[in-house]
Amino acid sequence: MSFSGEYHPATAACKRAAANANAEPPAQAQELRTGSELIIEADAVIDALAGGSLGELYSHMTPGLRERVRLPDLEFAAAHLIEKFGPPRGIMEEKIHKEGELLWYSGLVVHALPPDPTAPEDSKEGRGMLTPVLLQFALTPDRRFERLLVREHWFWSAVTAPADYYVPVNRFFFPGQGDWTVSHGGRSRATNKHHGSRGQRFAFDLVIKHDGRSRPRGSAKRNEAYYCHGEPVVAPASGVVVLQKDGIAENVTGTRGAGGGNGIRIDHGFGEWSSLWHMIPGSVRVEVGDHVEAGQVVGLVGNSGRSTGPHIHFDVYHPEGKFGLPVEFVDTYVDERWRDRVMPVRGEVVRSFPDASAKKRRTARGPAVFVAG
Repeated sequence: MSFSGEYHPATAACKRAAANANAEPPAQAQELRTGSELIIEADAVIDALAGGSLGELYSHMTPGLRERVRLPDLEFAAAHLIEKFGPPRGIMEEKIHKEGELLWYSGLVVHALPPDPTAPEDSKEGRGMLTPVLLQFALTPDRRFERLLVREHWFWSAVTAPADYYVPVNRFFFPGQGDWTVSHGGRSRATNKHHGSRGQRFAFDLVIKHDGRSRPRGSAKRNEAYYCHGEPVVAPASGVVVLQKDGIAENVTGTRGAGGGNGIRIDHGFGEWSSLWHMIPGSVRVEVGDHVEAGQVVGLVGNSGRSTGPHIHFDVYHPEGKFGLPVEFVDTYVDERWRDRVMPVRGEVVRSFPDASAKKRRTARGPAVFVAG
C-alpha cells in the first residue's frame, strides 16, 4: 500500500466503477477514475481497511484526526467491517469536491460476504449479499487526512418512501448567507407543512427575521420590504445543474402562483438531487449543464411560483423514486450552538460556514458507522 508515488491496485481486487461484484468497469468510467486527484489515497484507505497497513494510514492523519480516531479504533472498525460485510468487490460511484482548503473524496464501495456452504443454516443470512459502504475523507493541502468516515449505505432498491432513516452521501450546507429563520422544516408535521408530501416531506422554507418579524413594522406589504428579498441563494453542495427556470414574474404578496417559479435543480451524484425555488426573475445565475460548488451564488431570493411571500424553498429528493430525502446541514450554527450535522426545525435560527474545518465537531451519526472522525 502506498500513500504517495505511483498508483497501486487495491489489494482486495476492488474494481473501479463496477456496478456489481462480477462486472468489469466500463472503459470510459475507468478512464475517468484514472484521472482522479485522489486515486492513490482512496485505494490506500480501501486497502488498509481490507487488511492492509492501518499503521501507515494512521501516520498520514493530522494530529486532530488522530485525537478523534485512535489506531485501536481503526483496527476494531476494519475487523468489524470485514466481518459484517466482507471484503470490497467494486466501486459504484465516487466524487471529489472542495470545502475551503480541504479536498474531499466520497465513494460507495461494494462489499460482499463470500458464500460458505459448510456453515450452519442459521448463520448463512447475508452470505453472498452485496452491501454498499460509504468511504469519505478530506485531505489537507499537504495531503494529510483531516476527516474520515466509513459507514453502511443502501442500494436504492432498498430505500422506499418515506425515507425517514436515509443518510445522504453528500455534505449539504445551508443554502443561504448570514442568519436565517426556519419557517418550515424538520421531520414532523408539527414543524413542517411539507410533511404530508411524498416528494417534499423534508423540504425547508427559509426567511430572514429581525425582532421576530420578516419585514419592518409598518412597512407596506410588498416583496421588496421583506428582509430576505434579493438576498443570495447559494448551492448547498457541489453538482451539475439539471433544470433551470427563469423569467417567471413575482407574485403580489399574499397571493400564490403555481410550481416552483424561478429556480434550479442540481444533481449532486449518488442519486441525490436538490431544488432551490422562488427566486427573482432574471436573477438565476447558472444554466443547465453548469457545475456548481458549495457556497456558490446561484440566484436571489424572491416570491415566484407557489409562494405568498419571499423565501428560499429547499429540498433534496431521489429523482427516480421521486421521494424526498432527509438532510442534516453540516458545519452549522443553530441558535448560536455549533453543530457538525443538524436538521433545524421551525423557529430556529441557522447560520452556516462552508469553510469550517477548524471548528468544534461532534461525532457523525448514521447506520453501522465504522469510523467517524
